[in-house]
Amino acid sequence: MPLCTITTNLPDEKLSDTFLKETSAFIAKLLDKPETRVQVTLLPNVRIISAGSLEPCLTFYLSSFERFRPGDNNRKYGDEIGKFLAEKTGLPDSSMKVIFHDLQLIDVGIPPVK
Repeated sequence: MPLCTITTNLPDEKLSDTFLKETSAFIAKLLDKPETRVQVTLLPNVRIISAGSLEPCLTFYLSSFERFRPGDNNRKYGDEIGKFLAEKTGLPDSSMKVIFHDLQLIDVGIPPVK
């Protein structure tokens, strides 16, 4: 059950519904999960300062069950996510942060799909 939240100071009109759909499909493929279990939340127009600058930036939060553990593919996931976001938003890598959270059953109010 991948959950993704994208927080950015980019204006809403720069990030279309197509961006949301492409992001959902990308996450499903990246994590080898069914897209029917993926949720993407986009929070545009957020007031953010990053590295002392008000220039466009974003934070990509990604949570999933037992996926992001030490020694796993976090570097690979981060690189792929960075490439995807740079292509879709035009932002440079230096203005993006990717944060992973490895969910446990206790963290979610519904059971995982068996």
